[in-house]
Amino acid sequence: MTFWKKDEPIQIGSSFYNVDITTGRIDREETPSRLGTVFERNPFLRKLPKETRLNFLEETSGSAGSRTYSRGHELRGPNIGTSVHIVLTGCVLERTQMGQSSTVRFLGAGAMVGSVEVFDDHVPPPMAKCITKTWTLAVPLDRMRALAETNSGLMKAIGSSVVDRMEAAERIYNRHGLKPEQRLCGLLGHLLMHCAVPGKEYDFMVEGPTQTDLADALCLSIGSVEAALTQLRRSKTVVTGYRSYEFPSVRRLLETSELQFPQGSLARTLASI
Repeated sequence: MTFWKKDEPIQIGSSFYNVDITTGRIDREETPSRLGTVFERNPFLRKLPKETRLNFLEETSGSAGSRTYSRGHELRGPNIGTSVHIVLTGCVLERTQMGQSSTVRFLGAGAMVGSVEVFDDHVPPPMAKCITKTWTLAVPLDRMRALAETNSGLMKAIGSSVVDRMEAAERIYNRHGLKPEQRLCGLLGHLLMHCAVPGKEYDFMVEGPTQTDLADALCLSIGSVEAALTQLRRSKTVVTGYRSYEFPSVRRLLETSELQFPQGSLARTLASI
């Protein structure tokens, strides 16, 4: 799974910032401004060797579309095209229907929407819609399969994307034994690492998910999410607005989540500040 790394900038919207690990604040003087930085630092594209990445971007230039979508736009679904999308910025909600029930997952920068279908053409495409303004690199599914079959580096990156999703399911979504506020902080921390945007009062925030979205993702009732948010507001862990969540202390958020972060990761460092 992609976690903040200690010596690398974090992505906030389409910009990248260094974080002072002693304060947890971002350094606004170190913002790369070149558009290409988003492609160079995208967690999925970075898994490709440099030559493979350049060839992939060149080979897909005719069939792929680097495009920005507004909130509410459906990227995939039963009656929509079968392109896969590499998320460059923004947040996508993916809902997979399984009989009478469904699972909800959030995908941010570096995720591939449709990665599983690359390997299994019998999997029905889940519904995926943008819950914020979202920028993706889209490639028709058949084209992506053809490219992956002849490029082991690309195939490995797609497989790694599937593994990331499996790890997120265990690390973020399936922590049913914890209290709702702990599970909610874990999910908000996950979103902060993958879908952060500039904050209104603080450095960065999460926007887009409704309380219903959060409840569906964690298999909680709306009442449980509302009660957890009330408690987190009282402890000044989360400041809520209309579909927005800001964090006076990232350390407090990550500490409350009780997530276990990899040694040396920026998230682990911030949690100890």
